[in-house]
Amino acid sequence: MKKLFLIGLISLLLLFLKARFINEKISTEKILSTSTTTTTIQESVIKEKKPLLVIISKNILIQGDTLLIKIFNAEENTKIKGEFNGKIFDFAPFNNAQELIGVVGIDINTKPGNYYLKIYNDNKEIFNEKITVNKGNFYVTKFILNKDLEDKGYTQSNIVQNIEAKDNALIYKALATSTSNLYFKQPFIYPLDKIIKVGDFGTIRKEGNISLRHLGVDLETPLNTPVYAINDGIVKFAQNLSTYGKTIIIDHGFGIYSLYLHLNDFKVKENERVKRGEVIGLSGNTGYSLSPHLHFSIKIQGITVEPLNFIEEFNKIIAKGIN
Repeated sequence: MKKLFLIGLISLLLLFLKARFINEKISTEKILSTSTTTTTIQESVIKEKKPLLVIISKNILIQGDTLLIKIFNAEENTKIKGEFNGKIFDFAPFNNAQELIGVVGIDINTKPGNYYLKIYNDNKEIFNEKITVNKGNFYVTKFILNKDLEDKGYTQSNIVQNIEAKDNALIYKALATSTSNLYFKQPFIYPLDKIIKVGDFGTIRKEGNISLRHLGVDLETPLNTPVYAINDGIVKFAQNLSTYGKTIIIDHGFGIYSLYLHLNDFKVKENERVKRGEVIGLSGNTGYSLSPHLHFSIKIQGITVEPLNFIEEFNKIIAKGIN
């Protein structure tokens, strides 16, 4: 009897130890399984990290063009810089934090030839591409005055003197500061409902030994036509100048400015925030102007570029996705 009791007790003890061993094994397998899964997820995240992708607007430009760069898959706080023609430039987020935009104005006096666009991530070069700048076709026109301008005391000589000594000094002061951020989140629009170009960018108006470079486009429009802000921004300047007439300058951020000359009336004030499409003034014939029109300009970091081309190229590149 005692022998049977001992055998039964030993059997129960063995069953208990077996069950405990199985439970500990299962628990250990769960821990190993969880650890393996976590490691797999971490490896997957690392593998799924997407490389930076760079696209540019054009490889071949002319004097006065705009070079636009878009970078995809940028990580937060990524330190990306660009370099073109010896000058360093920044990038700003557009659409979302992983899409960056860079804007470079090609000065009208840039020497034709080959240049290199370089992009750095944390000071490491990640992109290097040749950009060709060709000479622009800038023709010479006659520097003319009409009787109305002559009656107001305008001469070719004092027009140029007033621009250099007065008008440009005030304009450059307004352009002296700008935020590194973009004030806008949408594509650009044109400043008028109808775009009829009657004066080309870069032309030279000449009379004898006096010449004047036309750094904008003249757009034909009747007197008192609404003029729109081409994008969100802050009015940095709204004054009547001797040669440019009633002039508005809007800061769109990131060193991008739009200028509207020869207006007849202001509809906004300095330091006022404006929205894209908002009426900022009425077209006019003030200053050195032969007939009612709008002189429209774009400046990028102080460099004047062909404004209609800038709008077209900017809107194209921001619309591009990863193919």
